[in-house]
Amino acid sequence: MSAKLKSGQHVACRNGRMVVMKWRDKRDVMMLSTVHTGKVMDSSKVNRRGERVKKPDCVIDYNQHMCGVDRMDQLMAYYTTLCKTLKWYRKVVLQFLDMAVVNAYLLYTKLCGTKHRIWLHKQLICSLIAVDDRTKQLQLITSAFMHHKASDLSRSLSGQHYFDIIPATDAKSMPSRKCVVCRKHRQHKKTRYLCETCPSKPALCIVPCFRLSQLCWF
Repeated sequence: MSAKLKSGQHVACRNGRMVVMKWRDKRDVMMLSTVHTGKVMDSSKVNRRGERVKKPDCVIDYNQHMCGVDRMDQLMAYYTTLCKTLKWYRKVVLQFLDMAVVNAYLLYTKLCGTKHRIWLHKQLICSLIAVDDRTKQLQLITSAFMHHKASDLSRSLSGQHYFDIIPATDAKSMPSRKCVVCRKHRQHKKTRYLCETCPSKPALCIVPCFRLSQLCWF
């Protein structure tokens, strides 16, 4: 526990079948295992020099076989609402709230969203505290995050979304930005137009990106 290790170094001890291992990655990683030796092996990752990144065998197996529970706990820990309390039911409610927000963000990124997760938290907070009326709160949340379906192209051109010219700045009279749809397809095209009604004002090519409705949130 007290060993001072540099990045990539590890130390392990065995007592019968039990192996205790400490490995230094970006931070200290400690593991107990009854099925590993603690040996360092080549992983599937490659560094900038093209060399295989070496990791202990128990770390490699953990990364390969861990399930969504571990990833969910990791994502919830970044912006958790949990706090110390003697009332256990508060933790249960806040845990479910954190899980719902993480799931919402995963759906957002899966549907081509590019905003950082803290943006979603701020939008959610502002929507919840903006009005006292619960119905209006739900409408605000829906309008901030929901969008039309991909198959309904007509609605995107009939009042829900409008494109506008990117406004001029002090530095540029005719500014342009990278199209968010083209960027998702690894094409770095710039455009002078944006969607005026979307909360994040995404830059979009008029043809065909503005008509592509698979971008559900911006």
